[in-house]
Amino acid sequence: MSANSVSLRARALVALAASAALIIAAGPWSSGANAARGHAARVLRLNERASLHRHDVHGLLIKEEGFAKGTLSGPIYLQLRVASNQRTVSANVQVYPSGGSLSGSASASYRIQSTTLASFSGHLNITSGKGRYAKAHASGLSFSGTIRRTTDAVTVYVSGNLSY
Repeated sequence: MSANSVSLRARALVALAASAALIIAAGPWSSGANAARGHAARVLRLNERASLHRHDVHGLLIKEEGFAKGTLSGPIYLQLRVASNQRTVSANVQVYPSGGSLSGSASASYRIQSTTLASFSGHLNITSGKGRYAKAHASGLSFSGTIRRTTDAVTVYVSGNLSY
């Protein structure tokens, strides 16, 4: 397998993980509506799963898209940059749940498990939101997952505390 295909798959892994974390963070509990009603900020323990697929590739930039199901449903878009010589990936993530949007950034390291499987782990920060998600924020969310290198199918797991 070429270094470029390994890099593309690694980027896809990180993108999917970042997407899942944002989907989780954008749930109805993160809505700015609570703040508008005078409620104190709350903390929710996240433990979620999501999927994405590669949409487009431009050099070292991979674009991913998918749809989250579970606590929050909505389209997810990622832009990944891979540093294959360091086995790291960085990502910008946008999620568009009903009533608003969330943006964040992620970084992770990746590891080739076998000829058909790679894994990743790192952290995600929710950096901004709009609409009902304007008050949501999180830093250091744990995200991990796997990617089937033959199909680029990705599974992502996200956990950590989300303030809303």
